[in-house]
Amino acid sequence: MKVVISIGGSIIASPVNPEYIKNFSKLLSKLHGEGYKLMVVVGGGRLAREYIEAAKKLGASDDYCDEIGIAATRMNAMLLISALGSEAKNMQVTGGTELGQTTDAVAAKLAGKHRARLLIIATNVAGVYDADPNKNKTAKKFDSLTSEQLLKIVGRKYHPGLAAVVDPIAAEVIHRSKIKTVVVDGRKLENIENAIKGKRHGGTVIE
Repeated sequence: MKVVISIGGSIIASPVNPEYIKNFSKLLSKLHGEGYKLMVVVGGGRLAREYIEAAKKLGASDDYCDEIGIAATRMNAMLLISALGSEAKNMQVTGGTELGQTTDAVAAKLAGKHRARLLIIATNVAGVYDADPNKNKTAKKFDSLTSEQLLKIVGRKYHPGLAAVVDPIAAEVIHRSKIKTVVVDGRKLENIENAIKGKRHGGTVIE
């Protein structure tokens, strides 16, 4: 079973969390040992946002800000590769790859290209809400959504440093390629494992 995991920089490196990275790498090794074929895309988190914000104040273009963000995601990916050690050769681990999109979009495109059975988006909230739960205490979480509903929720605007739970480009790819997607609170690693194995995960299923 091919699985793509988009691990948010918000949980892996905001600030850098060596203990989490170590435990996440152990989970990946365990899943690989159980026969899962894994591709992992690592987000930029606070590092990316701080550098992008500083670059904007210094007059950098959106494209250049995206390049800075990609560099941050790759640094975070290198930390995960460091934790994986020799296990890193058994899976694909990457950061950002293209201007004008977040690592969620990179992950969605990987899932579509390799016909993955599942895309996991591990973030710092419990799933997809009708409003930002960090700003609105009455925000409603969805247990399930169609890809069309997801598109309406996330909108279509992207900007460097975007911190949406699913970015607009990723939502388009999920819809177009019909990728089963689960958005979970990745701060609890069991949510990621449970989502992959079809157990209760407390997140949002998108089909």
